[in-house]
Amino acid sequence: MSSYASSVESDSEECSSPPASAATYIKTGAVAKKKAISTAHKRNIELRPGGGTALRAAGKAHDWYSGGRITSHGRWFRDSQNRTLLLRGVNLCGNSKLPTTPNGSSHLNEGFFDHRNVCFLGRPFPRDQADEHFSRLKRWGLTFVRLLVPWEALEHSGPGIYDEKFIDSLIELMELMPKYGIKCFIDPHQDCWSRFSGGSGAPGWTFEAAGLDLTKFKATGAAYVHNTNQFPGDSPPMVWPTNYTKLAASTMFTLFWAGDTFAPNKMYQGEPIQQFLQNRYLECYHHLARRLSHLDALVGFEVMNEPHPGYVGLDNLKKYDFNSNLFFGDCPSAVEGFALGDGMSLPIDVWVKSWPFPTKKQGSRVVNTDKESAWLEGECLWKQHGVWSVNPKTGQPQVDKPDYFSHHPITGQKIDFSRFYLDFVGKYSRAVQTVIPSAFIFVEPVPNEPAPVWGPGDHEENIVYAPHWYDLHSLFNKSFDGRITHDVQGLSKGKNVFAATYFGLKGARKNYRGQLANILNTGLQNVGNKPCLIGECGIPMDINQRRAFMSGDYGHHSRFLDAVLSSLEANLLSFTLWNYNTTNDNTHGDHWNGEDFSIFSLDSPQCSPDPNQGRSPGSDSRATLRQQAPNFAKEVMKRSAASNAEFSSKMQIRRAGGENAAGGDLQEKRHSQEEEDAEDGASNDEGTIADDSPFDRSYFRFEDEESDDSRHHISNVGGRALDAVVRPYAAKVAGEPISTEFHLSTLQFTFRFCNYLQTPVPVVHVSSPREPQPRSNSPTATATSSDSCETNGSTLNNAEAGSSWFGHPPEGTMQAFETEIFLPSYHYEDTGLEILVSDGDWRYVKERQTLYYRHKEMKPGAVHSIQIQPAVSLNGSSSAATGALSSLGSKNDSMASLSQKKGGAMSPGGSPYERSNMSKLKAEQAYGATNGKGAQVQAESDAGCVCTIM
Repeated sequence: MSSYASSVESDSEECSSPPASAATYIKTGAVAKKKAISTAHKRNIELRPGGGTALRAAGKAHDWYSGGRITSHGRWFRDSQNRTLLLRGVNLCGNSKLPTTPNGSSHLNEGFFDHRNVCFLGRPFPRDQADEHFSRLKRWGLTFVRLLVPWEALEHSGPGIYDEKFIDSLIELMELMPKYGIKCFIDPHQDCWSRFSGGSGAPGWTFEAAGLDLTKFKATGAAYVHNTNQFPGDSPPMVWPTNYTKLAASTMFTLFWAGDTFAPNKMYQGEPIQQFLQNRYLECYHHLARRLSHLDALVGFEVMNEPHPGYVGLDNLKKYDFNSNLFFGDCPSAVEGFALGDGMSLPIDVWVKSWPFPTKKQGSRVVNTDKESAWLEGECLWKQHGVWSVNPKTGQPQVDKPDYFSHHPITGQKIDFSRFYLDFVGKYSRAVQTVIPSAFIFVEPVPNEPAPVWGPGDHEENIVYAPHWYDLHSLFNKSFDGRITHDVQGLSKGKNVFAATYFGLKGARKNYRGQLANILNTGLQNVGNKPCLIGECGIPMDINQRRAFMSGDYGHHSRFLDAVLSSLEANLLSFTLWNYNTTNDNTHGDHWNGEDFSIFSLDSPQCSPDPNQGRSPGSDSRATLRQQAPNFAKEVMKRSAASNAEFSSKMQIRRAGGENAAGGDLQEKRHSQEEEDAEDGASNDEGTIADDSPFDRSYFRFEDEESDDSRHHISNVGGRALDAVVRPYAAKVAGEPISTEFHLSTLQFTFRFCNYLQTPVPVVHVSSPREPQPRSNSPTATATSSDSCETNGSTLNNAEAGSSWFGHPPEGTMQAFETEIFLPSYHYEDTGLEILVSDGDWRYVKERQTLYYRHKEMKPGAVHSIQIQPAVSLNGSSSAATGALSSLGSKNDSMASLSQKKGGAMSPGGSPYERSNMSKLKAEQAYGATNGKGAQVQAESDAGCVCTIM
């Protein structure tokens, strides 16, 4: 592998490995250089990794626009350049479940039942806060967003009455997303059907359509609603999911999915209840799709968050299955729920937390002592359909049709909920895709159940499998110490409790990896060879009695979340974290049912521009590293002082505009006097450099970023467990991923991928007449290669074929050979980098937080590997750089150490390279590359030492 290490302080610095042509340039001089530039310029191609073209800069790794439209191929997302995409982002956001007027926080009840007069304007955050939050997400590399848009937010006033002002506000936010490289899909979020049945989602008038009185749910036990709790703020953790088996939510889901089958007598405004509810939902999101169809940020729509069958398929009305349902608090059976809602008073089992099982029965209490009814008029809907009745002798409820929901009431066939669900998936997909044909449709299964099995007639166009995953044991108990975790997924299927128990952090990772592998493999088997994205994952931040809120020690959180995210990475899964909540605080968390998952909080102790203040003890190694990095660099400077002094005299720094307002404005042009003379006196000041020049520093500057270190740390304000949240990843892969791994303790990142077995023919997309033409003096690097292919009558070498394309080529007609890796400054800004690659060339641009890697070996199926780690290890010693330093020795006198603006040294480290904004003199000895077979290509000086930039 080739090796290169750097220590970087200035955001305006960039580091690279060379293409093999640099030596040729150095030997032939300025004349050859000008000829090579002219040749490359005519083709409008920038040949360095990450160089883009003369018309268009390469994007950031975490910018989902730079590769063109997102498509799919088999289980992978792809971009227009046929690169595999590993998407990462957040759910935006938890507060979107709640109206802003009146304040919808679930611990409040003022105006709660006035469900038609609510407003969601300002969700997920007001327009004037958008730049702050979007820039923070961009800084953290979380730029793929699951945007929550509950049904209630759109149609709260009544059937067919849409809140156009709210939709306008969504459009304003989504129009800003391209500026930050953010793309999103719409999540019609719901939990337990609606806020009025203890969750979120559907408008209040849907209960009225079904004949239910939402003001009586508390009295009748039809739902546990935090807002109507007797003691505001006293919400037992995780009691809300029990609403899925209570009368209100179960009835609404049953009517929505299968009202025609199980409640054929129920009509509303002359329409069958199932048709009424489904049509309102479909028309609502069809309307939203039409309003949003022009937005570049939108990639698709989800069908429904965490769908639940209600009573559909339930085979025991007297008892719920303990293994597949949460028993906590009041736990009526289905028939007991019917009776309570019909005005009966009954003793109901009460369950409390326990171990090793989550809960146990503690006793019972009498519910609905006032004998109120949950129905607006008449008797229970399910009594009307003959499902149950009151025993005339005992006065107790009895089940008259025990298999009513498990077998078709007319045909007697066994009920399969997936048939009802997939039928609706098809309807929803057509409603969206008639407006946006290219839209992805994200589909998830019932929580903690396998994916439904797609049949021949089920809708398949642009389907994405989007299940959720959490460590349910830690989530339910709100605790994690890394000692013990449980495979709740396995326990629900009857796995032995001891076999489902794992010890230590290694055990946790093994546990999580296995659960996620099961989810992925089941999806591929049942749904088909479709992309998989984990739509929700994360950890509760209020674990361990909220001790971190007082101490600022988020060490357990970081280790917990790192175990979760490492397991997702081990399965090569795209994901959106739950969640980024702009109103989160330490008192009420996400302001919904006592949950606190947000990676951002207004009360986070990490509120100082000081990069070390507010970090958890688990981050101490980073702080130590920041202190050691300058000392390590000084050692490099000391050992190469002589050659550095000689070479520095030939260097100069020019500034564009004369000011260093931001790192992106700094022009660092390093040329020997001989080269400058050979360039016929051409100036590189602001007046003569083309605006679209790939070598122009201002060309790479993004207006929403600042290079000042304190500004970067301000982006971290409010972050929680950022050590684990912010992590490197290969975002755009020029092949098929094999493995990815990030070690939080050492900051070592390793990624492996292979070439496609069938590689699309590379095609240069020629600029159209409407595209601006490059200026003749735009400087461009060049490369040569013995490997080439014939395309459209011209011969292109692999470096050209792999360059970043301009314009928008048709999907499937070409492939880029450049992989883009997100390298967060949060971890690496002061550590220096040691980068090892199996073959090819690379380039690191710190201000973009991006490493560009272009592989050389083009054989189908060839494997490539990249390893990145700090130049200074977290235990205080130099990393592989130590051995490299020792190679300086006597040969250092004959080598060029490239002086930087702060007096640092760049020590040679490998084979030839030519890079922009840096002297071409002695470049042959300054960088490292490989010969495409994994072997080190030696420079003329035969030096193989570390290259350090200060």
